[in-house]
Order: sequence, then C-alpha cells, then structure tokens
Amino acid sequence: MLLVDNVLSRVFYGVRFVICKNPLIQIMGSLFPYSSIYMLKVSAGICVFYITVKALGNRRQKRLVKKTVSQKLKEVSRNKGRLEQNLTSVNQTNSCVELEISVLLQKLQDGHLSCVEVLRAYQAKALEITTEFNCITEFILEADEWAKKLDADAALGGKKGPLHGLPFSVKDNVGIIGYDSTIGISKFINQPSTEDAAIVIALKMLGAIPFCKTNIPQTNMSFGCSNPIWGFTMNPWDKERTPGGSTGGEACLIAAGGSPIGIGSDIGGSVRLPAAFCGIYSIKPTTSRISMKGFKKVAVANVGVASVPGIMARDSQTVVTVTKLLLNDNHLQIHGDPDLLPIPWNEKMFSEKRNLRIGYYEDDGFFPTTPGIRRAIQIAKAKLEASGHELVPFLPPRVEYVLNSFISILTADQSRYLLEALSNDDIDPVLKPTLFALSIPTFVKRLVVSLFSAKLMPVYLGLGGNRIRETHQLWSEITKKNLYKEEFLSHWREQKLDLCIGPCFACPAPRSVDVSKLSPALSYTSLYNFLDFPVGILPIDKENVEDQAKLEVEYKYVDAVCYLVKATTKGATGMPLAIQMIGLPYQEEMVLRGMEVLDAAMRQ
Repeated sequence: MLLVDNVLSRVFYGVRFVICKNPLIQIMGSLFPYSSIYMLKVSAGICVFYITVKALGNRRQKRLVKKTVSQKLKEVSRNKGRLEQNLTSVNQTNSCVELEISVLLQKLQDGHLSCVEVLRAYQAKALEITTEFNCITEFILEADEWAKKLDADAALGGKKGPLHGLPFSVKDNVGIIGYDSTIGISKFINQPSTEDAAIVIALKMLGAIPFCKTNIPQTNMSFGCSNPIWGFTMNPWDKERTPGGSTGGEACLIAAGGSPIGIGSDIGGSVRLPAAFCGIYSIKPTTSRISMKGFKKVAVANVGVASVPGIMARDSQTVVTVTKLLLNDNHLQIHGDPDLLPIPWNEKMFSEKRNLRIGYYEDDGFFPTTPGIRRAIQIAKAKLEASGHELVPFLPPRVEYVLNSFISILTADQSRYLLEALSNDDIDPVLKPTLFALSIPTFVKRLVVSLFSAKLMPVYLGLGGNRIRETHQLWSEITKKNLYKEEFLSHWREQKLDLCIGPCFACPAPRSVDVSKLSPALSYTSLYNFLDFPVGILPIDKENVEDQAKLEVEYKYVDAVCYLVKATTKGATGMPLAIQMIGLPYQEEMVLRGMEVLDAAMRQ
C-alpha cells in the first residue's frame, strides 16, 4: 500500500493537471458542460479529493505511530531503570558470567551458586553490553520471580532440571507471555503474546530462565540489525560492522558475554550469519525437528521455504547440550504443535567413533569469497584431515538458480504482506533498496542491474515473486525446487559424504552501511534453507594482516557487488572467520558431532 499510494498520488496529480489546467479543455468544458470532458474533470476532482483525504489520513496515522513508539520506548526505559536500581541495591558481582557454561551449570546443580545470583550477574552484564552496543529490546521483569521460585523449590528438596537456573535470551520474535514481538514494525507494538513459544516452555521446564529479548532488523528480512523502533545494533568486535541478522542482537549479546545461550530463527541465514559475524556457535535444524510454535512471522502463510528455530552459544558443547535436551523424551511434543516430528535424539549417530567422509568447498561457484574466508576453510580441512577424517572436494550445483528461486518463493505474494505491514512506518535504510526494486518493472530492473552487477540479477529478478503470479506457477516453482533437492542429494550420495564444510558468507562481517547492497552473498546460507538441511556454525580464526594483503592482490572481479565486498573487507583485521558444517535432513546429531570433532581438533 505504501508504494501503491505513492504511485497513484503522482498519476492522479498528473491527470488533474492535464485535464483541469489545459485552456482548450477548460473552454470546451464551458461550452459543453455535460460532455465527456466535463465528466473527466469531475472524475479528476474526485481523484484529487480521494488523494487528499488519503494523504491526510496517512499523516494522521504516522503521527499516531510515532506516539505509540514513543510511549513504548518510555515504558521500556522505565522498566530498565527499575532493573538497574534493583541491581545496585544488592552486592553485585559479575564473576560467574566468566565461567564456562558447563562449570556454571554444575555450580548451580551443587548449590554453590543460587539462581538469583546468576540471573542478577547476567542482567548486570547484559545492561552494560546493551548500553554500549544496543542489542536488547526488553528485559523480562518476571525473571527475578522465577529465579527466586527455583531457589525456594531447591531449598525444599525439589528436583532440579538439567538447566536449573541458567539464564537465556530470546530474539524479539520469540513469544513470551505479556511481551510484544514487534519484528521492528510499529503495528505489532501493544500486541503482547498470550502464550510462551513452545521452545521457551520447554527450556523453562528444563530449569532455564528467559531474561531478555534482543534486537532484529525491521521485518526480519535482512542480514543487518536495525529498525526504527529499537535502533541500530553494533558488532561487539567492531562498532562500524554489522552483527548480522536477523538474529543480530542475540549474537552480539552472547559474543560479548551477556547471555549463556540464545534462541533465534532462521529462514535465509538469520541464525548462522550473526553467529559467524560475531564469532559464536549455532545450529539451524531441519524443519519441524524443533517447534516454531509461538514465533512471530512477517509472512505468516508462506510456503516452500520455512523458518526454523536456532540455538546459539559461546561454545559447541552448550549447543549440543541444549539441542539434546530439547529432543530427548520428545520434550516439545507436549505443547500442541501439530507439525512437530517425533524424532528423538539419536545418541548412536552422535557418539559413533568412525572417521567421517566430509566434502568441502571454498567458493560456491556463484559468489567469490575473500582470502580470509578461503583460509578458514583450508584450516578446517587440514585440522579434520589431521584427525583422521577424509576430505573430498564438493561443489553445490547451480547456486545462481537456487538464489533466484529462493527469493521468488519467499516473495510469491508479490511482497504484499510485507508492504502492508510497513504502510505507516518509517522505513529502515537497509530495506529501502529492496522496496525500490519492488516498485519498478522487471525490464527496468534487468536493464539497470545488468549495467552494474550480474551478481544482483537473481536477487532483483526474484523480488516480488516476479515469476510467480498465479497458484500454478508457485506449484511449478516448488516442483522445480524438489527436483533440485533430488539432484543435490544424488551428488552428495555419489560422493558418499557424511558431512560437508563450506563458507557462511563471502567475507567477514561487512560494514553496516554496506549491508543493503550485498544480498547476492546470501547464496551461501539460503541454499540450505532452500534444501532444508541442518547446518551448524563454528568460528575458526580471525581475519589477519596477510588476509588483507591478499585481498588487495587477489580479489579482482569486474562486478560492482564484488568491488563492494573488497571495499567492506578492508580494515576487517581481527573480525571472526567462521564456516558452515552441513548435514543431511534430520541428522542434526551428525552435524553436532562434526562440530565437536572440529572444535576439539582446533584446540589441539
């Protein structure tokens, strides 16, 4: 509606000018007052009246939106102030936030640390971090009561859950009773969740305590992390660079030490990219292995590519522990998710000691990676080989097709739901190029994009479901997607692979100002949402001076987006370099095993 109204306003203004201001038409209208020309003038007048009323209504609506946002921010600020006062009124120490998560859990189990003590330590640390990096949207006020209840139950001899007293953070779109899931869009303010997300219920039953919600990009459809409500989140390693998106606030908070574990969601890399850019661990499972019930979505009924939850932490062992606990005993089955598959944790697959056959690639054949990213793959390959595993070359087929089809399916409603959601909002700068691309005809996009970057072609031509205008076209596209999956699996099985390692993005975390122009590099993560494969993220190393020197000499491509990748990577010394660990559908245990194997090899 936002774009349509703008276009109609210009069209009707032009019609009004041509019809009502042309002297000849004015003379003919006076001579023939009941002529068709006169009727055109009347029609134009009605149109102008409609546009005026619509414009005034939009201005009024925008004022109301700004007022709503202002009131929300004041409320959140008051709650944050109360929390700060509560924390300063006690003898507060942050020492327990420096413990490894396994050690922290053991101290909670042994009673050497209380739930309240640990919670307050993490609250204090999180307050300090969000003041610097703006990664938290709201603190959950009831967390203190939950911690006190866990301590009281334990004092009476109650059974402690395996995650007893462990605080955890959740992405803005994860449902918590009484709290908004805004997705950075004003229309979702003052629409608090009426129930906890299924994964939150499960973690609370295991003894964990949700204590804050973290920032996201507007609509969740970006790998940046900013929106007009909550503002701009920075990467804890470099404030000029993005923490990634859409689970960027979560990754920032965990990487900076303000949360032991976090819950996010992933539809095109939204958990994996932030983990890679911030140097932490994560897993994106197969669809319906872990429940998505209670997560807020922008495109509610999209089909063909599904969003999935993701688990994030500072170490691989914690990701394994939480995933295993969620899958054990069908822990999520009790929460009424009809789509959840009853596939319990497979300990045999995880604990098997045989050596693995692992594919690898440094470049997906579509978007070239920087020297630092290639070096991270080479390090992982060498470490795995040194541990006795077999590494074989593997190249995903037709990645350009995948990116175009992925975007087409994701926006098959011609992005109407997204545009409607944004109709009265200020638009985040990261989204503006996308909205502009949605407003221009396909032939114009093809002409303009071809002049600057062939890499942008599959993204911009797929935007707005340009190839999908009717139901049968969507069915056809999903059929092609399934055939591609068969092709990919056949290629995988010919190589007899257990796992595969590959890049997560074409470069380390880019500068935040460049995010909107680098969408083709999403080919590395969106491929595995398209295929619905489970994927883990592991940090391998950091960008160094040699990587920067090679960047200048080796990264030479005649393409505007590649040129921007080179420019945004300059100065990235010290930024995390990560890889993806990829497995077959419903083999999360194998992915986690690969992560632990490589993690152990990296420490040797």
